[in-house]
Amino acid sequence: MIPFTVIGGFLGAGKTTLLNRLLGEAVDRRFAVLVNDFGALDIDSRLVTAHGGDTLALANGCLCCTIGDSLVTTLLDLLERADRFDHIVVEASGVADPGRIADLAALEPRLQRDGVIVLVDAAEVRERAADRRLTDTIERQIRSADLLILNKVDLVTDPGGDSGADLAALRDWLYRQSQAPLFEACRAAVPMGLLFGLDRLGITADAPPSADFASWSYTWREPVPRQALTDLLHDAQRGVLRAKGIVRFDDSPDRRSIVHLVGRRIEIRDGGPWGDSPRGDTPDSRLVLLGLKPVLGCLKRQ
Repeated sequence: MIPFTVIGGFLGAGKTTLLNRLLGEAVDRRFAVLVNDFGALDIDSRLVTAHGGDTLALANGCLCCTIGDSLVTTLLDLLERADRFDHIVVEASGVADPGRIADLAALEPRLQRDGVIVLVDAAEVRERAADRRLTDTIERQIRSADLLILNKVDLVTDPGGDSGADLAALRDWLYRQSQAPLFEACRAAVPMGLLFGLDRLGITADAPPSADFASWSYTWREPVPRQALTDLLHDAQRGVLRAKGIVRFDDSPDRRSIVHLVGRRIEIRDGGPWGDSPRGDTPDSRLVLLGLKPVLGCLKRQ
């Protein structure tokens, strides 16, 4: 199954800036990015190896495809070339509902919903949301998020020049709209591991030195109580941004369980039998989390 991520947010929130960073920083993962228009993407010409009309092939293995008359048709056509990429990212239009686009993964067995990332313009969102013509669109986008990126925080200041009060009020307003984890950024500078993180167990994001992030790995040799682990993940949702693991639960010790947390969404699915390969010193179960240092510190003590 191919991970499927949707990037949403109102007009001018920074979606295209984030995609430019994604395409420029992609190293060990091949992305297929679906966009409405190539012209908005600031791709280094030295990175473009082929231009096929509605498709750009990049030297780092990424593909960019324009969305045709139908996103579904474009997506199905893209899946016929699934050997050329590892992950699909869709940039939703500024007035679209990114949650409904992400739901396409439920209709296509080759896709796995990886999450909805919604960017919010810190300087403009409250004023725009106060416009009754835009309120429903903006609030629906925010509610659909598995991860909120509060972008352009450098532009938020109160009349006295102190940004603290304005940012605190903005955070409170967003928390009333959504329980999704919140990451603050300037110019969409977001560690890539927060967006798509932990596809390979043990990988961590290179967060900026000022960011209060940490990663933590759990390992168990004995079967894990299912309820205890799900309770832990529910309690940690506010501060854990990404989690993924392969777990041997006590109620199904002969089968792998794939554990995946993206924002508020926890998914536990059957991964098939463990098989006959010798485990040696390798733990039966492993779970990796990426999130805020205080929250992960509490989990570590548990």
